[in-house]
Amino acid sequence: MSARFDSVLRWYLWVLMGGLLVQGLGSLMFRLAPALPAAAPYLVRGALGIDRWHAWIHIVWGTAGVVLLAVQPTLRAAARLALVFGVFYTALGLLGVIVYHPLGLELDWFENAFHLTAGPLTLLLGLVAARRMATKRALAA
Repeated sequence: MSARFDSVLRWYLWVLMGGLLVQGLGSLMFRLAPALPAAAPYLVRGALGIDRWHAWIHIVWGTAGVVLLAVQPTLRAAARLALVFGVFYTALGLLGVIVYHPLGLELDWFENAFHLTAGPLTLLLGLVAARRMATKRALAA
């Protein structure tokens, strides 16, 4: 199994999960301190302008992902995280396109585009990792 692929997958997941955590926490700060958005640049307001429940989804995923990557630094753990996250975010993106503000979440075009990019990409990376691990096991048997 390529150590390079393992490294790329783990790097990608660290950036994604860390980014979700930071974005979710920033969004909650914006909700708790209404003066912050007014003082922030437009790009920051846009990146941190998600609703409270959506922010919590990012915080939960980000925290769980970062903890998992830190506690279980294996390709198997990274692949499982990528598969589960990829399925969840792809489903969330599809739901956001099909249903207007599903589950009370304010999912508009930007959020749906992010979910339909990050979800399938992460799912694909998880599938490649799972396939590579299965191939390696088959060759070792």
